[in-house]
Amino acid sequence: MTELMRFFWQLVLLRRLPQDLPGSAFLLHALLLLNVGLSFVLGMPQIENPLLLLGTSLFELALSASLLYFGLLLRGTPQRWLQSYSALLGVGVFFALLILIVRALETITAVTGLSEFASLLVFFWVIAAMAHVLRHSLEIPLAAAIVIVFLYTMLVVGLTSQWLPMQPTVGQS
Repeated sequence: MTELMRFFWQLVLLRRLPQDLPGSAFLLHALLLLNVGLSFVLGMPQIENPLLLLGTSLFELALSASLLYFGLLLRGTPQRWLQSYSALLGVGVFFALLILIVRALETITAVTGLSEFASLLVFFWVIAAMAHVLRHSLEIPLAAAIVIVFLYTMLVVGLTSQWLPMQPTVGQS
């Protein structure tokens, strides 16, 4: 387990490659469950309907899995899907845990604005880490991978903002 955590730490630091991850269905399922659970925990303060939040999380996972498979199929390497998708899910879990830690620190220290600033930094780091995975999975230039990740992120944000009625958080009007 420690070796796996070390792998994902090195992956988000852009020091490891998705093809270095073992192709394991068990790992994929564990990462899917962690991803759904963390999405639920992170979204609950702002979403009034937990079933809608869960459905949206599942839709986003299915969309990302499908688009990745389609991209790999176009490149002639669909056999990379298990490792590539597991790597993307692991990146997502890592950053979700990081945001939870930042939120907890903000609550403990009563420093306002910490989570907003950290979220912005994490956003750019997520883009870089996911682009790193796509770059190596699809064998494309880094700039193209960054554009793909950014456009995908905007698509998901646009769709989820249409589906999920957000509740104002404390301090918002």
